[in-house]
Amino acid sequence: MKKQAYVMIALTSILFVLFFSHSLLEILDFDWSIFLHDVEKTEKFVFLLLVFSMSMTFLLALFWRGIEELSLRKMQANLKRILAGQEVVQVADPDLDASFKSLSGKLNLLTEALQKAENHSLAREEKIIEKERKRIARDLHDTVSQELFAAHMILSGVSQQALKLDREKMQIQLQSVTAILETAQKDLRVLLLHLRPVELEQKSLVEGIQILLKELEDKSDLRVSLKQNVTKLPKKIEEHIFRILQELISNTLRHAQASCLDVYLYQTDFELQLKVVDNGIGFQLGSLDDLSYGLRNIKERVEDMAGTVQLLTAPKQGLAVDIRIPLLDKE
Repeated sequence: MKKQAYVMIALTSILFVLFFSHSLLEILDFDWSIFLHDVEKTEKFVFLLLVFSMSMTFLLALFWRGIEELSLRKMQANLKRILAGQEVVQVADPDLDASFKSLSGKLNLLTEALQKAENHSLAREEKIIEKERKRIARDLHDTVSQELFAAHMILSGVSQQALKLDREKMQIQLQSVTAILETAQKDLRVLLLHLRPVELEQKSLVEGIQILLKELEDKSDLRVSLKQNVTKLPKKIEEHIFRILQELISNTLRHAQASCLDVYLYQTDFELQLKVVDNGIGFQLGSLDDLSYGLRNIKERVEDMAGTVQLLTAPKQGLAVDIRIPLLDKE
């Protein structure tokens, strides 16, 4: 309770006691001149008035405190009801009732919006997972599965004609199977590298890229180089750029038949540039609608960051992917 309330209660009690005492003595036709001649009676009367005033003040303060406590408990109960999504009860204060009703309505709207956002996020994640499963199944069918089938057919033919084939022809057939199996092993490594990607976690973008490229060199025949000049980037952009580079590396391993891969990452005050260049077989560049699944994913990620992507390629001329991302907020 505030000090002003205690002062008001005390003044009210004193005024009430004085008025009550005066009215009572007037009714009893009391002679006020007695107090002028008898100091002792005056002191007792004043003391009695003070005690009565203090008692009244204490009782009024206790009563006021009880009302406040009851109101606070109703407010607390209403807050719990709001958090539990239940209907609020009135507290006999129009302003508070209106505030609780407004707060309850806003919280319900926010809860509904949050649930819709979470459901949308879950649906989007499930859609992404389903697309990734289909892509992996397609890649397995188009690469490893076909290669293993071809090796199986050759070995079956060799086993059936083992007695008829001379040593030189059998050696050629077995070398073919060996080459097919080596290609299948390489394709499987690419798929495993894509399925078990390096995570940024607490590392910076450059540290994550260095780990990714080191793993790439260890598991493939590619010669890899990295040139970078990057300071601090927003975490969301770091994650997008890292995933884009993973997708570009995966495409290079699956389609480019390249021996070299160069990665350039440069940052200015207003822009981030990621450029990835390989010396592979390249392809005839048509419309963006004709791009592979991986390159379309990259295009969508870049557009999410309001960036641009440019492809430079031609048959037997390799591929250069130049990505520019505007940096509007470094925080």
